[in-house]
Amino acid sequence: MNRREYVYKEAGEGQSLVTNVWHQPGGSPIYFHGGNWVLGHKDMLSRHYIQELLALGFGAVVSPNYRLGPTISAQEGPIQNAKDSYLWAQTILPTLLVQDANVHLDGSKIVTLGHSAGGTLALLMASLPQKPLAILDIFGPKYFNDEFYHTPNPAFSKIPNFEQSLIDRIQDDVPPPSTTPPPAGPNGPDFSNYRVAWLFTSFKKGTWLRSVVPDGGFSSVDPAGLFSSSSPPTSFIHGSADGLVDVRFSRQAFSALEREGVDSKLVIADAGHRFDAGAKPGDHQYNLVVEGVRFLASYAITPTE
Repeated sequence: MNRREYVYKEAGEGQSLVTNVWHQPGGSPIYFHGGNWVLGHKDMLSRHYIQELLALGFGAVVSPNYRLGPTISAQEGPIQNAKDSYLWAQTILPTLLVQDANVHLDGSKIVTLGHSAGGTLALLMASLPQKPLAILDIFGPKYFNDEFYHTPNPAFSKIPNFEQSLIDRIQDDVPPPSTTPPPAGPNGPDFSNYRVAWLFTSFKKGTWLRSVVPDGGFSSVDPAGLFSSSSPPTSFIHGSADGLVDVRFSRQAFSALEREGVDSKLVIADAGHRFDAGAKPGDHQYNLVVEGVRFLASYAITPTE
């Protein structure tokens, strides 16, 4: 696979926001990583999924970093930077790839996808003037005015109580980082990392959302408010045993789009959150996501591409 790294935005204070671009001629999927807008980085996209996207005929697979809370709000950091990267992929990336690799990219053929809070970002790109041709939301949070996001989460009740001095270190992250370790690795979460400890504590207490949306404008970051008859075709994939994001929100979103006459799809896996972490070709969990990727391709790739 051919890969280049580009700066898509200068964010001030000497901070450059970068994105991975895997490329060949065609349209562009933009992948937004998960991490609840607090953790993660652009390299969290599995190389197997990149290969699937390119094999289907997509041109440039774009996977950007974005500024992470809570020392920047969701509106100013993750959401704005996701929009920045989307517009950059539409307008600037095609010229760069012609110059750098003689690759011709169609900036009008963009689809979005993401895991967890990255799925939320993928849905929110439907607020832009030129919407994605299709969207794949993999267990993304939505319906943010629901009490689920504002009360202690029993799925995290056994998380230990960390030293406040460890948790408070996150407030020193100014300017906000655009890359951090992911929420969990092969051996689970690393609670020696203060950002991981802060995030899991916020789940336990039910304070995550109001920490990253401090003005209380939950509707302004909620993709559910965008669902209408003009919404892009959307596929939802969710685990039935997801303790972090209740599966009912994807069921509700699917029903809302279906009522509006939007082509949509809902796949429920018998699994929890992050069910496809580490999945490889041939695994059932992997195949579920690949079906979602093919859904995207059906709206963005013509048979000749």
